[in-house]
Amino acid sequence: MPRRFSSTQIARRTRWGSFAPRSCAMVEVRQPPADFLARAESEPVPHGQVALWYTGGAGYIYRTPTTTLQIDPFCGKSIDANWSRLIAPPFDPARVTRCDAILSTHEHLDHCDPETLKAMAGVTTCPLIGPASSTDVAREFGWPAARLAPLAWGERTIVGDVTITAIQSNDPMAKGCNGYVLEAQGLVVVNMGDSLWYNDIGKQLAPWSVDAICVSVAQNPPGETYYMSEVDAARIARDVNARALIPHHWDLWRWVALDPRRIAAVAPWYAPATVVCPARYCERISLIRAGSDGLAVV
Repeated sequence: MPRRFSSTQIARRTRWGSFAPRSCAMVEVRQPPADFLARAESEPVPHGQVALWYTGGAGYIYRTPTTTLQIDPFCGKSIDANWSRLIAPPFDPARVTRCDAILSTHEHLDHCDPETLKAMAGVTTCPLIGPASSTDVAREFGWPAARLAPLAWGERTIVGDVTITAIQSNDPMAKGCNGYVLEAQGLVVVNMGDSLWYNDIGKQLAPWSVDAICVSVAQNPPGETYYMSEVDAARIARDVNARALIPHHWDLWRWVALDPRRIAAVAPWYAPATVVCPARYCERISLIRAGSDGLAVV
C-alpha cells in the first residue's frame, strides 16, 4: 500500500477520482465466519502437511502439526473512503490463543498494524519478526523490546519446526521489506508480502525448490504501481519454478480489487506447470507432498 498509509502516519488520499467506484454504499463488506479463529487455531494439520488460512492482504495463519505463525495480521478498520475494506477484520486479535511467532513483511499499516499487534502482545508471549522498519514501528507503539526479532535479508531463524529465511523483497514504497521462505514438513512456502516482480527473484530463490509462492496482486490505478499485475504474478511463478501460485491482496481494498480469474487466465502462457490457487478470505489451503517432488493443493 502507499507509504502515506504507514503505521505511524495516515493521511487521506485525494487522487484517482476517475478510478473510484460510483457508490460506497453499494459495496458489501464480507464478514468472517464467527468461529474462524477457533477453527484456524484448532483444526488438525496432519504430519507431512502445512496449512494456511488467509486473513486478508498478505496475511495468513500458517500452521504445521506443531507450530503456528501469524503473517501480517491486519484486524484494523478501513483507512478512509478511498482505502476501504471489502473484507471485514478476520478475527479479534485479543482472542488469539495459539501463536509461536508473528512475521511482518514491512511497516505499512495492513502489514504491521499497531492496534492488532498491541492486542496480540497482551495475549501471547511470541516474538515479532520482521525487517527493522517493522520492529522500529512496533517498538514505538510499545511492543516488548525483548520480543522484537529483526531479521535482515539472508538471515535465518527457527521457530518450532519452521525454518524462516528473510529474502529480498521489492516494495519501493516501504522503508524496509522482507519476503520469507518457510521450510517445514518437507514443504517450502514463500510469502513475498507486497513485493513487485524483480529481475533477480529467480536467483534469490534458486537454493530452494519452491512448492508455493504467495504474492500480492491487485488492479493498479492509472499511473500507479502498488502491486503486481496478473502478468507479473505469472512471471514470478515461472521465474522461481513454483509448483503453486497463491495470489493474495486482490480482495482487501475497494480501490484496487481484482478478479482472480484474470490470473488463472494468463498463467498458462507463462507458467503452464504452475497451479493457480487464489487465497480466499478465511478459507484454508492445505499443501501436501505428493510423491517425491509433487504437490497437492487442497
